[in-house]
Amino acid sequence: MRKLFLLVMTLCLTVPAFGHEDALTRETLKKFFPEADNFVSRHKSLTSEQLHQVEVAAEDKVQEADKDLTVFVAIVTDPQTQKMQSIGAVLMVDAEGSQGTIDMAVGYSLDGTVRKVLILENGDAKELEAEAFLGQLEGKSPSDDWDLEHEFNLVGNTASAQAVIRAVRRGMHLFLAFMSR
Repeated sequence: MRKLFLLVMTLCLTVPAFGHEDALTRETLKKFFPEADNFVSRHKSLTSEQLHQVEVAAEDKVQEADKDLTVFVAIVTDPQTQKMQSIGAVLMVDAEGSQGTIDMAVGYSLDGTVRKVLILENGDAKELEAEAFLGQLEGKSPSDDWDLEHEFNLVGNTASAQAVIRAVRRGMHLFLAFMSR
């Protein structure tokens, strides 16, 4: 499956990655994958079965905006073979905090592991934007423990901090569904 995904991404490198999400400029995308040579925008509508699987796996409700995904695939060129390959992707997810919507961009490796989380717009507590909080999510994978009450040091309003974590996990499973055929 991974080889097929890499092949599809390699064949479609002519589509520019910018223009869909104003906040996701090349400069912003490089924060997630500094080693990337390029970013390619890809869109996919998930089936109702895929959305159901995401909700079960993420233990979170899929948002309306999640149903039609746009991901920004990070591409590198192998220096020896000159072949292009994808190394992960960035997608937008949002959480509903106690004081407003929290818009995030999250970078995921091909296996779904969280690379980086950036809060782009925050109508809630500013503590949620701190590296000390968001850094806890880096390296988390689909098989890791995501116990919201014991695994994470929550900041600001507890419900808002948990909403951010749930959104990142939901994004992880959306990305994995995006990659499946």
